Amino acid sequence: MNIGQHILELARKKKGKIVMPEGFDVRVLKAAQKLTKDGIASVVLPTDNVKEIEKIAYEADIDLRSIEVIKIDRDILDKEKVKDFVNARIKKGTVTKEEVLSLLKSPLYFSMMYLKSGNCNACVGGAVYETADVLRAAIHVVGTAENIKMISSYFLMIPPEGHSFVKDPIIFADCAVNPDPQATGLKDIAIATVESFKRLFPEKQANVAMLSFSTKGSANNKILLKIQEATELVKSHFVGRSDVNVDGELQFDAAVVPSIGKRKASDSLVAGNANILIFPELNASNIGYKIAERYGGFRAIGPIIQGLALSVSDLSRGSSSDDIYLISAVMLL
Repeated sequence: MNIGQHILELARKKKGKIVMPEGFDVRVLKAAQKLTKDGIASVVLPTDNVKEIEKIAYEADIDLRSIEVIKIDRDILDKEKVKDFVNARIKKGTVTKEEVLSLLKSPLYFSMMYLKSGNCNACVGGAVYETADVLRAAIHVVGTAENIKMISSYFLMIPPEGHSFVKDPIIFADCAVNPDPQATGLKDIAIATVESFKRLFPEKQANVAMLSFSTKGSANNKILLKIQEATELVKSHFVGRSDVNVDGELQFDAAVVPSIGKRKASDSLVAGNANILIFPELNASNIGYKIAERYGGFRAIGPIIQGLALSVSDLSRGSSSDDIYLISAVMLL
């Protein structure tokens, strides 16, 4: 499977529109140009200085004619959504209406409200803004998805050609947001990750492994309790879904290597066949994806935010224009 082409073709069919709050960055401009040229999506770049973006684009030999560069203006936002945002922020703390409204003058908050107003399908940022800023704006404006209290992230891990047993992409979660989620947090992460997987691969069986250093009670330690509890919560959530299998706790090798999975958990539908790996905490997941990327030759696409009510990205600040291009396509799915 050419995963890049698969994602691009799915996105192209959506005929979506993306708002990008970092049009002052050349990488973003290059990605926007390619998205529109290839017919993947239309792109909006909000700014308080249109001429600045035009100058940056001119110097980088980027054609803006197919890209919509707009002046930040609250009048094009949904007035009721803005009102709700203002009231919610005032209730949260000691801020005035004017202070809250001033947030919407920034490209980041304006873009989130542009998305919330129904003017586009996704907001792609984070190439310049820090993760904390992107997530704060997203939570304040967009909010979390129904039945989800914890936002999280995933990496789409693409195996190198000729890998000995992994042929198709695997999802790792959560590798970037939550340091030490408890059982209910792991449940939210797993549920959001399954939904992300099904958007990418709607016809595929989702096999979710709740990872641990133990397989089915092979070890006995109190830190396993949250994984065991989370596993039961996730199983309960997906009762009746024949397209989703969940199991845990499973060691990594038991989850992904068929021969080991059969030996360690012979009655499991997931063991040896996992394509969604839920790590117990951030140390393990972040180290794990980097090992797979650097030692194993996997391509890591992400982190991609999930669990929000609408589609928002948090790009790595080291993203290339090609990374931004592909992740933008993912955000439309």
